[in-house]
Amino acid sequence: MRKDIASIVIGVAAMAVSFCPFIPIQLIGAVGAVVGFRLAREARREDYRRDLTCSIGTVASIAGVVLCLLTPVVYLVGQIVLLVAG
Repeated sequence: MRKDIASIVIGVAAMAVSFCPFIPIQLIGAVGAVVGFRLAREARREDYRRDLTCSIGTVASIAGVVLCLLTPVVYLVGQIVLLVAG
């Protein structure tokens, strides 16, 4: 499978995993999205003509990272607020 297409698939899968209610799975999705980002960068360096699919893979992977890490960060901040508030 080409790296640019793999990065798109991994990024979309990370976005789908971000809606899972279990934080460890979301963290795994974030790691997968980082791998997808790296694949898109490598594919762009190998062949500049695949710029569109590499850009799509990059955007999908970044969105996957943001969505996957949003819930754990909000949960952690909420727990800290509850701990401080008593």
